[in-house]
Amino acid sequence: MTGNNSEIDKYGLLDKSHRLLPTNLYVVLYNFKSRHQDELDLKAGYKVTVIDTSDPDWWKGKCLGKIGYFPSKYCAKLAASEKPLQVTHNLQVTDNERGDGTLTLLRDQIVIQVGEEVNGMVMVRSADNRQGVCPVKYLQEV
Repeated sequence: MTGNNSEIDKYGLLDKSHRLLPTNLYVVLYNFKSRHQDELDLKAGYKVTVIDTSDPDWWKGKCLGKIGYFPSKYCAKLAASEKPLQVTHNLQVTDNERGDGTLTLLRDQIVIQVGEEVNGMVMVRSADNRQGVCPVKYLQEV
């Protein structure tokens, strides 16, 4: 090979350590239609790599190979072990924060799976960081 190989590791793979860590991965919660050329069109469930948060309201990110701006309130951070899911039916589940409260989940809403599936149930987190246990039969991967 010619050129600078300092970014190639011993397995012949590109060393991405100089890039942003995957902790900058977010899931889009709501559809967003761009109004300007420098904005991203986003659909609920898309994953976005956030690359600039200097403006608290409009973040810059990369999605589906395109880079642009989008409203920061339209996404939620994903931890490495979490995955986004879409609710398939309106339902109410027990709010884990308040044992006597309920968490309303709406059809097409994006929630984040925060634990493993156990007996057909899974812990999910909503956009406002409330958590509840939901039957997996009412969720689908996005």
